[in-house]
Amino acid sequence: MISLFLNTFSKWLHVSLVKDNKEIDSILKSCGNDLSEEALYSIKTLLDRNNVSISSLNEIVCVSGPGSFTGLRIGVTIAKTMAYFKNIKLYSTSSLDVMATSVKGDVIVPMIDARRGYVFGAIYDKDYNVIMEECYIKLDELVKKAKKINNNPLFVSSDEFDFEVVPFEPDIDNFYKYGKKSEEDSMTFVPNYLKRTEAEEKLNDSGH
Repeated sequence: MISLFLNTFSKWLHVSLVKDNKEIDSILKSCGNDLSEEALYSIKTLLDRNNVSISSLNEIVCVSGPGSFTGLRIGVTIAKTMAYFKNIKLYSTSSLDVMATSVKGDVIVPMIDARRGYVFGAIYDKDYNVIMEECYIKLDELVKKAKKINNNPLFVSSDEFDFEVVPFEPDIDNFYKYGKKSEEDSMTFVPNYLKRTEAEEKLNDSGH
């Protein structure tokens, strides 16, 4: 079983090649406006240096969100295109699930800064079971909910906050052991934004 894992939910591009649920190679890099080109180039580089063809992939696992609107759109488009034209099984997973399985703790709280005092967040127990489903929530409300469950929850994020947060570093082996994924149709697969874009919100507020 050979799996390609694609993650574009933040400024970090992460592509992994996984064989029998064990990571054999990966590329992790910070990207700017050239994410689309970098993602395609990184996938090709990863496959070439491991002598793996796209056609020999058994599945593609793509992080569908929440996170960067642009990043998610690029990642999902690449994944569904590859899956469709090469007839590869396609799976989605949550960015928060990937973040949660990157650490070990009694109560784990993955977070993504959504600006203006809000975050995308969820709460997991030590076995990576969901205690609170992922949502768009005020940061202080998420912190209160987590501390009601455990006075010392473990917060993990690739963003900076004004309290202690474990920096997100992917643990793909642990994700493939405990993470959750859902099979998707390559024609209908779309990102999971969890909230509307600012443009959509402004349009809705204007009554159109």
